[in-house]
Amino acid sequence: MPNEVVERVRTRLSGDECAPRDTELEEVCRGVSERLCMRIGVSKLPALAESIAVDAAVKVVRRKFYEGVQTESAGMAGSVSTSFFEDALAEYSAEIAGLRAMLVEDGGTLTRSKVRFL
Repeated sequence: MPNEVVERVRTRLSGDECAPRDTELEEVCRGVSERLCMRIGVSKLPALAESIAVDAAVKVVRRKFYEGVQTESAGMAGSVSTSFFEDALAEYSAEIAGLRAMLVEDGGTLTRSKVRFL
């Protein structure tokens, strides 16, 4: 997992009272990055995918504090039941598909620069 992802998430969460400890933040970033790699079909997170990993990791961290709550209800006993969106990467499916297509087109490198001889 690139350190850039952790640092970018830390920057976005700076000043938030929901910012987790470093070990928890690293674990969230690792989990999101690994799942993103699996969806793209690579073993190492490409630089082009880091922004998706950062956005999704911030959402996962903030879920603890009700960002992304789909439903919430309080019962007579004072209990609270919440239901979160299932998948932090779901809204990025178009971008992930685009990255996967670029990967296939580029022969597995995900670099956009090419030299073509005519």
